[in-house]
Amino acid sequence: MPADPLRTRLCDEYGCEYPIVGFAHTKDVVAAVTNAGGIGVYGANSLTPEQIQSDVRWIKERVGDRPFGVDLLLSASYLEGTPEDLEAQIPQGHIDFVDRVMEEHGIPEPKTPGPWGHARVDLLRKARAKFEVIKEERVPIFASGMGSPAFILDELHEAGIKVWGLIGLARQARRELEQGLDLIVAQGQDSGGHTGRMGTFSLVREVTELAKDYDTPILAAGGVTTGAHVVASLALGAAGVWCGTIWQTTHESETSMAKKQKLLESGNQDAWVSEAVDGKRMRVIRGAFIDVFDAPDAPPPLAMPLQGMLLGKIETAVEDHQIYDWLRIPAGQGVGFVTEMKPARQTLLDLVEEARDSLDAMGFDPPDDE
Repeated sequence: MPADPLRTRLCDEYGCEYPIVGFAHTKDVVAAVTNAGGIGVYGANSLTPEQIQSDVRWIKERVGDRPFGVDLLLSASYLEGTPEDLEAQIPQGHIDFVDRVMEEHGIPEPKTPGPWGHARVDLLRKARAKFEVIKEERVPIFASGMGSPAFILDELHEAGIKVWGLIGLARQARRELEQGLDLIVAQGQDSGGHTGRMGTFSLVREVTELAKDYDTPILAAGGVTTGAHVVASLALGAAGVWCGTIWQTTHESETSMAKKQKLLESGNQDAWVSEAVDGKRMRVIRGAFIDVFDAPDAPPPLAMPLQGMLLGKIETAVEDHQIYDWLRIPAGQGVGFVTEMKPARQTLLDLVEEARDSLDAMGFDPPDDE
């Protein structure tokens, strides 16, 4: 093992102090993670190109030359079309079910004006304009949270941007390794948000073995919320970890206080997989929303983005009125280890300290301070 097991290839190649990548939808968290010695990645899929440009410039002002990234969704199995064309494909029975649920459970109309649920309509066309911003701003890292970024790989490389891909199966990893991506995030089904069917341990080990033929670093993702998870990931051959759930309860996170409280109260068993949220497998905190839309009498989930459009009204109403039991919160199976609200910097440093404690418990001598 190297003198310091927490000084990995990720640190050497990207200039971070610790092999920890923090994914968040709040720019303040991204900047804090990067400035604390990790790599912050900004989940910007729901933002306009103008918002991305503004936020990227804000982050750059605060992190300087330190590494950070932007994450978008590029799913190929995605219905494209105008909002009107897509809405026409939503069965009336599904619409009636949502209206009946809102009436029976006393969920008021949204405060936010409609249309609702259109953020992911025309996803790939919108992504092109966002890529132009990413290239123009020379964002150090682009990460595809869903779907292969091969079609944009050469353009991003020409702009000096590293390209990462998140995968849930070994065959996806092999394809992206062959395509020449700079790093693969092996995301096990323990993860929050969109997720696959392979457990983190098995997937990470399989992918790190595959990657030896390509000399490409691998990150472990899915249920990483403690320093022991970090050490275990490194033992499996990963160059670092990608984690998201733990940043939602940080002080900087724009996650609502009600959602933060729900996360802190949740156990690992409360992180539930459902296709009812947006038509793709997504792990979220189980509550009334999941119980109702996963029930036997609920209509089957529609393809993405139709399911999100269908549920846009009720989701907006729940958010507008902060109806606690109905809040939909993506979270991984490590959520039970998230027990307090604290600054993002402290969250990262605590991960590092816990990792060193785990190494100490295994008899590994800490590196000498220089």
